[in-house]
Parts: sequence; structure tokens; C-alpha cells
Amino acid sequence: MEYQKPDPRAVKSWRIGKSITFCVLLALAIAVIAVICLSGWQSWWRYVIGGGAILAAAAQGIAMCVLPQIEYRQWGYIVEEDKVVIRHGIFFVRKTIIPIIRIQNITVSQGPINRRLGLYELKLSLASGSFEIVGLNQETAESISENLKSRLYERVREKGVL
Repeated sequence: MEYQKPDPRAVKSWRIGKSITFCVLLALAIAVIAVICLSGWQSWWRYVIGGGAILAAAAQGIAMCVLPQIEYRQWGYIVEEDKVVIRHGIFFVRKTIIPIIRIQNITVSQGPINRRLGLYELKLSLASGSFEIVGLNQETAESISENLKSRLYERVREKGVL
């Protein structure tokens, strides 16, 4: 079976999130450089600290432009008869297999950026942790949620236990 991709609008959502981080880092870099310049500090450390602040902001700026598209290519999920498989990551690609019988809670949610774009996240909670399928449209998120819930109840009826 082939991996399903998030909605293409997820790239825009990730880019907006990274843009917010970039703005915060840029403001901090400007503040650090302003404090160093106004303090009259005459050590070589001021160049190291100022350069580090500028590099951090620049790295986040590059990440804002490049990483969301790469992340979209790597992201995928499959909902099978007895498990959910999630593949994600940029440099270290992870493949997570979640048995449906182990799911304890299913949550469909939206953050402020995703609400504006009409995207949802599906969070699967297990005893061992939580896993998310991100960048789904409303129809897909509700469909997967109802599908998993019905499969879980069916498996519980078959096995007799949760």
C-alpha cells in the first residue's frame, strides 16, 4: 500500500510556523547586537556572540525556505486493517507502526495557523506516548478518526478486551 500525503497546504502551515520562529530569533539577534554595541564592550567575545546570533537567525531563515518542502516529501501515513503507519522526519526518517488495538484516545485538533488554512491534526494517544498525523483536511481527519474508532470497537468485540 502507498503512503498517503498530508494536504499540500501543510507546507504553507509549516512555513508560517518557521517564519514566526525566524522573526523571534531575528529580534533576539538584533537585541543582542544592540546591547553589545551600546555597552562599549571591547572583547573579541562580542564578535563571537554577535556572529552566533546572526548565524542562528540566518539558519532559521534558510530552514524556513527549504525544510517545509523536504518535510512534505518525507511525510506519509497508511491506515491499514490492524495498524497505522506514520513516516516522518527530514534527516532521520522514522517509521512508526501503531497497532489499532493499542490506541486509547483519538483527538482531532487545530491550532491557530491551521484553523486559518483549514487543516487538522489527528492525535493518537497510547499508553507509551502520542503520535500525530498532521496536515489533514477536515473530511480526511474525521474519516480516519471514525474509521479507527470503528475498527477499534470491532477488535474489542472480537477479542473481548481492550
